[in-house]
Amino acid sequence: MTTIENAQLPVYFDPPLVDPSPHGLYAATSWTEETGPTRWLAEGIQIRPTGNYGGADAFGVWLADWCSPPGSDEGDLKTGSRPEIGDPFLPITVWAYDECDLTAASRTEVRVRAAQILQLEEQTTVEREFAARLLADIAAEGIAVPAMGELSDAVGYLEGELAKTNTVGQIHASAALASAGGPLLFMPSPPQFKTMLGHRMVFGGGYVEGLGPTLVATSAVFGWRDAVQVRETLDAQRDTFAAIAERSVVVGVEKAVAAVTVAEDSA
Repeated sequence: MTTIENAQLPVYFDPPLVDPSPHGLYAATSWTEETGPTRWLAEGIQIRPTGNYGGADAFGVWLADWCSPPGSDEGDLKTGSRPEIGDPFLPITVWAYDECDLTAASRTEVRVRAAQILQLEEQTTVEREFAARLLADIAAEGIAVPAMGELSDAVGYLEGELAKTNTVGQIHASAALASAGGPLLFMPSPPQFKTMLGHRMVFGGGYVEGLGPTLVATSAVFGWRDAVQVRETLDAQRDTFAAIAERSVVVGVEKAVAAVTVAEDSA
């Protein structure tokens, strides 16, 4: 006797597409949305110093002993130097892929999934690449990176370094540190968090591995990006429809001001 089992399929449910987090690098960036040719795609963007930072090498106080000690070669000569232009910030091209069968419904799903994957993965990937550039600039300029035992001490140190520049900047940090200082360390300004002196805290998911226990204070972040392009193809022999969503991005700053590390056990 043959037994036939009638197996029922589960009911499918498609969760609604979610928006990216309102925190992180992208929300803190002043964007230029490119609608024409992306001229920066080959060599990136080189940010020229405009006098916002590095002015200490071209500034003084007339007849001040601490500014020009007696017997110095320069005496009271008013002179200075202009900061050098830093290396270009190179473009980052991010992409996402999906594939399924050739049916009309499946093609629509593939396009949507590729675009959604890009939307959620893009920012953290760019944050991680940007973090590497910030750390490289800090090292290249010989900026000391002290270690602090508490997050509050680390933030206080960076506030002091930013205060020396007389500018309001941004502090980039791992999202894992956001709650380490307790509810009184940062001022909520939804969806932002700011220090007591008004510097914006940029807590990024890509900074979790990109910066780890290091916090970096910078000038404002500027970004350039083109529109998301979805390219598609099909393979009739494999009954496959595929789509790739991609775009190119550049982010950069005029100045990486200071950095500090915080003890791992304070996170």
